[in-house]
Amino acid sequence: MMGFDAPGMLAPAFLPEAFVSPQNIATLRLASAAFYSAANDTPARAYYEPRILDDIEIGQSAADALAVGGRVALTVSEIALADGDNFAADLARYGLADGRAVRVLSLPVVNARASDFGASLASAAIPFVGVLRSIDRTGEFSARLALGDVTERMATPLQPVLYQGTGGAEGGSELKGRPKPVTLGQVFNIAPVFLGNVDLGAGSLPTYQSHWREMAGHDVIRIRGVAQSIISTGTPLIGQARDYPALGLFQLGAAPDGDVTADLRGDSVPIYVNSIAAILRRMLESLGLAYDPVDFDTTAWAFAEADLPGIVGFHQGATATTTLAAAEQILSGSGAILAAGRGGKLRLADPLASDAPQFDLPAECVLACEPLALPASLRPLPRAIAVRWGLNHAPLSNMAGSVAAADRQRLSQAGSFARAESSLITSRVAQQREMTFPATYWTEAEALVRAEKWRALLEAGPRMVRVLTDRFLGQIEIGQIGRVTYPAFGFQNGFVGVVVGWRERLSARRVEITLWGAG
Repeated sequence: MMGFDAPGMLAPAFLPEAFVSPQNIATLRLASAAFYSAANDTPARAYYEPRILDDIEIGQSAADALAVGGRVALTVSEIALADGDNFAADLARYGLADGRAVRVLSLPVVNARASDFGASLASAAIPFVGVLRSIDRTGEFSARLALGDVTERMATPLQPVLYQGTGGAEGGSELKGRPKPVTLGQVFNIAPVFLGNVDLGAGSLPTYQSHWREMAGHDVIRIRGVAQSIISTGTPLIGQARDYPALGLFQLGAAPDGDVTADLRGDSVPIYVNSIAAILRRMLESLGLAYDPVDFDTTAWAFAEADLPGIVGFHQGATATTTLAAAEQILSGSGAILAAGRGGKLRLADPLASDAPQFDLPAECVLACEPLALPASLRPLPRAIAVRWGLNHAPLSNMAGSVAAADRQRLSQAGSFARAESSLITSRVAQQREMTFPATYWTEAEALVRAEKWRALLEAGPRMVRVLTDRFLGQIEIGQIGRVTYPAFGFQNGFVGVVVGWRERLSARRVEITLWGAG
């Protein structure tokens, strides 16, 4: 029967586990055709119900995130299920499967007449691992399965550790229920949380918290812009502050007569980190719902660590935000992209990455090829790239008269920008505009490196191309570098670019790949 041939065989999907307590978890195994796993499979002799009605399509697109950065969600077409027997009734009514883990398998058909199609589950490709968003009943005889990826877990409060309001390090009643501050990397002039007068062993003194747990240390502590002398032992006097990095706190020698701010190096559990990739990973592992180390694609993160250099920082005071919002704040500073890979692992990618191609599509492997328009964020091409550095988290307006003029200027403004201007684009483009990245680089030199990298790509003339192929099925990921050769559009000698989008139809065995790079 043609329905059992490889092109018509859709992937079985099942729900093997949950992100919550595993008690009373049942596994649902659904397929496009009745399937029994082999005796030596894991699980053995398991039955997959023939409920999937249509093809399954998965894909990602980061094109709209170019020059902006952010999270890219892996999308899966909503899967139509046969529901003539009310299979999905309780699943839809009570949301019993919502949020559960999902895997999609693509199984080759070797023997169409065999109950296991002559193939082992061990030989199945796994084009998608994620979570179930919902099961909805859509008609008298059908239901719809909507899937999402592991980045869905980022839409949760960033800081789960809250002040108890019981005094001391837990703050007063006005702080009860508010999140404790988070500081990652190196930051300039933050406003720490005032806990009141607390006795940490050196007497009852004005106490401030910059981070909820151990950190590297406070480098500068100011009162109305005037730096205090920092000590690490004993009782601070007027004009002094004692640092308690193990607690993320400091104390002043006397009550301040104005705004208290600080420069610091943040979280140091287990070690201090200050790069884009390392800060983002620390955030995702230690905060929110806390991803496990196995949830990260180590190769992709290692590439991103090298592609996104520079010291940066992040600070969130005692106000609520989500992990997603915090992560996108970091990503937007460089235009980096965070995506969930096909296997459910988090990937960090730099759209400006350059390296040897990880895959190569010669003309004979290209079924179709077409150039695409650049996203609106890059049209027309900007004549200048501005990247922020030295972000001032708490600009001061009431400073002491003794503050030096240079310090006064920096402490009063929100931050500075390093600019890379292109005379080439200026001479060619009628509409002059600037592209700005709200980064948190520590130094101007580091911000300028990033700005110049963007300028170099834009001056080279960025291009975007979409190709259709039947190769590299189940393998293409956001952030990979690929080459395509095609006898048109100027690609005769090959076009090398970063993958910023892909879409795959499983049963049709076709994958569309979108590359972007210097043309």
